[in-house]
Amino acid sequence: MKEHGRGLSLNVFSRYYDLVTPAERSRFRRKQTELSGIRPGDRVLDVGCGTGSLAILSGIAVGETGKAAGIDIAADMIATARGKAERAGLAVDFRVASVDNLPYPDGSFDVVTSTMMFHHLPAQIKERGLREIHRVLKADGRLFLCDFLTPRPLAAPLMLLMFVWMPATRYQLFGKLPRLIRECGFAAPQPVARGALLTCYRIGKV
Repeated sequence: MKEHGRGLSLNVFSRYYDLVTPAERSRFRRKQTELSGIRPGDRVLDVGCGTGSLAILSGIAVGETGKAAGIDIAADMIATARGKAERAGLAVDFRVASVDNLPYPDGSFDVVTSTMMFHHLPAQIKERGLREIHRVLKADGRLFLCDFLTPRPLAAPLMLLMFVWMPATRYQLFGKLPRLIRECGFAAPQPVARGALLTCYRIGKV
């Protein structure tokens, strides 16, 4: 996947990213860490990590016996994430990479997390990304996915008005992602939390 242009376009947001998205201290990020079921000693990868908030919290959760990593296509996002991890005294492995070409061997991770990233991806990249995630997860590993999916009835009109013009997001609002997840070798997604706009899944491999 050639993401260089997309990565460059996202670089401009790196200095403002934590002002408009939940950062490490937010209740949202801490809840994601809890819902993902990360345990001490786990090896965890956050895909589309932005400025590293969830990966940094994962690094705290896994402790000295575990390993946390994060990838993003925007080099400036990764530079910011590395600076934050260094200030926090954490050795998080941040790399510039795309979800559909992960720079890790098969079976490298116990947990892969993705928060508010998949709805940006075209359908073919969603598929390749899911297959890559499946590849780098251990046999008993799991994917934690939190994103826009089929909205609750009261929120559906607003969600459709906001996002129906975006094909990648419309794909998920129309309920197609769970089937694709199964086709890529995962078990049937079971939600662990659902709000008006977001659904969180913890998904094992078949």
